[in-house]
Amino acid sequence: MKKILTVLFAALVCASFVFALGSKEQAAINRKQYGELDPVYVDKNGDMIADVPEDASQWLDPDTLIFAYAPVEDPAVYEEVFVSFQKYLEKKTGKKVKWFAVTNYATQIEAMRAGRLHVSGFAAGTVQDAVNTGGFVPFAVMGTEKGFVGYRMAIIANKSTGIKTIDDLKGKNVAFVSESSNSGYSAPRAILYQKFNVLPNKDYKVSFSGKHDNSITGVYNNDYDAAAIADTVMQRMIAGGRVPAAQEWCTFVFESDIFPPTAWGVNYRIKPELQAKIKDAFLTYDWSGSKLKDTWPENDRFIPVDYAKDYALLREIREGSKKVAELLGE
Repeated sequence: MKKILTVLFAALVCASFVFALGSKEQAAINRKQYGELDPVYVDKNGDMIADVPEDASQWLDPDTLIFAYAPVEDPAVYEEVFVSFQKYLEKKTGKKVKWFAVTNYATQIEAMRAGRLHVSGFAAGTVQDAVNTGGFVPFAVMGTEKGFVGYRMAIIANKSTGIKTIDDLKGKNVAFVSESSNSGYSAPRAILYQKFNVLPNKDYKVSFSGKHDNSITGVYNNDYDAAAIADTVMQRMIAGGRVPAAQEWCTFVFESDIFPPTAWGVNYRIKPELQAKIKDAFLTYDWSGSKLKDTWPENDRFIPVDYAKDYALLREIREGSKKVAELLGE
């Protein structure tokens, strides 16, 4: 009897091993075929974005669309800004739309992956993760008839610190936003190493503020020696009277090339017909006299975006940041 049980147990172990091996091999095949996408997704058309499930029983067609904006700043500030657009989205889709106040990037991506978040704007630095692990389908960005305006990563310091150059950052406390932020983490890590051969926690100390506005007010109040931020957040904070004009207190130590902005889109499981209606709502919404226009005066519409093409620079920066991690043994 013991021999029989031993044989059965060994068989179960072998079967489990073969299943696990098969799963890993399948995952490897998926990665080779579908690029960076999580193996649970499929990308047969090669656009680097998850396809709508072939099984219609997996589609999402909710009575209420859950809508969120990226948590770069206080979500409560922007809930009112999007009221008009949400009403327009309701009109175009025939669905109710409910605001979801996300407080961090991880929560936003997980909600999208779980199917609890249907329509959202993801900050540029999180778009790659949202697409690859959350099943996010980006199709629009804010812009003008000439294209998207974009933003720059800036490293700022309070004038009182005397910091004027990258070399002055050595030994100083530099605030990053979070590990999922582009302008607040991936870009400065990669660029400071690639252009200046400067490494985090070796040449300068790193702190995490959680949000761009925390980093900016932290530098303003001398809580940090310097910070890596998105310049558009600084512009909006100045316009809103949350910090004084930059020339009064701030030194721009470094500014990057232009990056694409927040991407807007849907969960890949949204019913195709509903996806089309949501996309149409973005691309036909009239910004005239809206709070969107007041908040982002440099833009006047939503325009189509090509994830594979327009976010290539950010994917390259992410690879550079990974190189830094390898050098630091992270």
